Amino acid sequence: MKKFKESAFWKSPAKVSIILFVVLEIITFYLQPNVLTMSWISLKAESAITLLFAAVGETFVLLVGGIDLSIAGVISITSSVAAVYMQDSWISVILVSILCLCIGIGVGLFNGFIIQRFRIQPFIVTFATWYICGGIAYLVLPRDGGDVPQKFVSVLTHRFGGKFSVAMLIIIVCLILWTWFKKTRLGISLYAVGNNAHAASLNGINVKKVNYFAYAASGIFAAMCGLYRVAVTATGSPTAGESFFNQAISATVIGGTLLTGGIGGQYGTIIGVLAFKAINDLLVFAGASSYWSTLFQGALLIAAVLVSTISEIRNERKELVE
Repeated sequence: MKKFKESAFWKSPAKVSIILFVVLEIITFYLQPNVLTMSWISLKAESAITLLFAAVGETFVLLVGGIDLSIAGVISITSSVAAVYMQDSWISVILVSILCLCIGIGVGLFNGFIIQRFRIQPFIVTFATWYICGGIAYLVLPRDGGDVPQKFVSVLTHRFGGKFSVAMLIIIVCLILWTWFKKTRLGISLYAVGNNAHAASLNGINVKKVNYFAYAASGIFAAMCGLYRVAVTATGSPTAGESFFNQAISATVIGGTLLTGGIGGQYGTIIGVLAFKAINDLLVFAGASSYWSTLFQGALLIAAVLVSTISEIRNERKELVE
């Protein structure tokens, strides 16, 4: 028992999301024994990929001790721009996609600059940026609609062999890239800045550049979320991002990334997103009303925060004793 408690899994910040996801899936398979097929897994990956993009980007910012509410505005503006300006040609699809990604990076760098240069709270800065982007989105696309090229839709919703979806491939790539990135100098610097920015600076880490990167990464992933949402729904919306920022932060926290920074990572975030989506599946299979989904998600968020906080307090006490 003692060895189990001291194991790498038990110390992992992602343990809550992993246990939660496994329990939810066991219950789901019990209610629907024949549901586990490659097509079903692909479908679940497609339903989770937009939230996954938003949550992965938010994780970078939370790791440095910040927060990014502007992802809602970035998702809305990229969704609107893609739906309005993307034409039925590969050149247009590529150029507009690059434009949307540049918008995401630009908004992220703007957030990082204002926060670092003027020492304004990230919550205030990103909240204001969210509203600015939301206003621009309404100017580009006053109401839901637009004409999304079938080329763009077919690429992002394609299934290899009719079963393995592009969304599944993206999730696998994200996991592989994070495995590599977290061991790089920049990846280590994210954790160092989140734990103690002053100490990181004294050790030669450029705190400003690390923060710029974190917010730029959040922006570009939010832009990818907006683009993928356009492909999945085949329409744009000036309010596309309003349902994402709270879910992204919730899934990230459930995945073990602390709001105080320095602890967490993309493994837990991805599992947290899948657990978030598994709640909806379970309620559907159980025949419960969809209105219960928000209640359960909120309760799980509180439980995850409590477990993470208690774990951190215990770890700090152990370190003091040792």
